[in-house]
Amino acid sequence: MVTEAEGLKKGEKVEVSSEEEGLRGSWYTATVLRPVTKKTKKIYVEYHTLMSEEDDSKPLRESVDAILVRPYPPREVGRRFKLMEEVDAFYSDGWWEGVVTQVLENSRYSVFFRTSREQIDFHQVDLRLHREWVRGNWVPPLEESQS
Repeated sequence: MVTEAEGLKKGEKVEVSSEEEGLRGSWYTATVLRPVTKKTKKIYVEYHTLMSEEDDSKPLRESVDAILVRPYPPREVGRRFKLMEEVDAFYSDGWWEGVVTQVLENSRYSVFFRTSREQIDFHQVDLRLHREWVRGNWVPPLEESQS
């Protein structure tokens, strides 16, 4: 079986998901250092925001399962978000899926995270429309695609 990650090239900016407890549903920006190998189905990446445990002045580098890697998603600069819209919020070094529960003043939004049951306020620049990478295409939330 050919994975979509097999098309990713060295130097390409990507996002990596984690299967670790407490980190599921989050995505971390990284750069491909070594593309996927057919034998192991792993990609060697260097994270932009996660640091090495051995030397916290150096970015974390690791081999990850190709299934956990996707291209870096498009950004819509200056986008205004709506109540109950699905977003990704940049928090704790990664992008976390949440829902806008309040539209506040000064381009701020309150976001609820289902996984942690937390509600946190964010500035517009720390939010993006939640999108899924499906069969080689970015798919917006169901609500937007139906309008």
